Amino acid sequence: MNRLFLLLVAPLALAALPACSSTTTAAPSAGGGGETTEDAGTPEDEIPPGGTQCTAARKTHLLPISKVSTGEVKVVSTEGGVTTLYVDASAGGAMEAARSPRTYIKLTGERVEVNDNQAFESSDWDLALKRVDIFTNGGDAGPGKGGAAKVSKDFDEVTAEDADAVTIAPEKFFDEECVGRKDEAEFIVTTFAGWYDYAVGAGPTVHEGVTFIVRGADGASRYKVGIVSYTGKSDGSTDGQATGRFILKVAAL
Repeated sequence: MNRLFLLLVAPLALAALPACSSTTTAAPSAGGGGETTEDAGTPEDEIPPGGTQCTAARKTHLLPISKVSTGEVKVVSTEGGVTTLYVDASAGGAMEAARSPRTYIKLTGERVEVNDNQAFESSDWDLALKRVDIFTNGGDAGPGKGGAAKVSKDFDEVTAEDADAVTIAPEKFFDEECVGRKDEAEFIVTTFAGWYDYAVGAGPTVHEGVTFIVRGADGASRYKVGIVSYTGKSDGSTDGQATGRFILKVAAL
């Protein structure tokens, strides 16, 4: 199994070119969600809401589906201020991913009942998940004030001081020509780039020692998010066979 088999969105995406341009550029997967002058300490009323001028390109780059995901979202446990979540973002498996919607959640642990097209106009969700793709509600992704930054620390070691020290970037899916940004495996580049490692025959596995500082769609809430497993089960165990089923740790900062 090679990397392109993991998510069969790429062939459909390349067949439908963005309205703003006739080419597709690649961006390194470690590039995060693009540059921004905002930082974690920016007051909520100074954070611009998201939204994009590349609306036609967004449809061909993200391939929105007009139905609500039925993927299960469950709070597995809450202890010491840390919530463990199970999120089914398997999207029917690799073969059905191109025809299945994203799963949208609040970082307080609830699934948000919106489809992909409604999510473009909704500030109710904080994270969107589908297979390896994870992104926030801000910038090119939605009307919220969300964003994320990667911290090279284990989840338990990350503090509010780390959040104060990083630049939280909104999602930047497109360049100035409205051309969709993709990594070398043809996955979209998001602020959660770098959360997984890949090995031929094994597929994606969680990159250890990485945590994400996430600003909620409201522009005020901040969380640390750790990805524990990509093969989780709803009971919180991590030894499942199906991929795209996340175990996340979430704590407010």
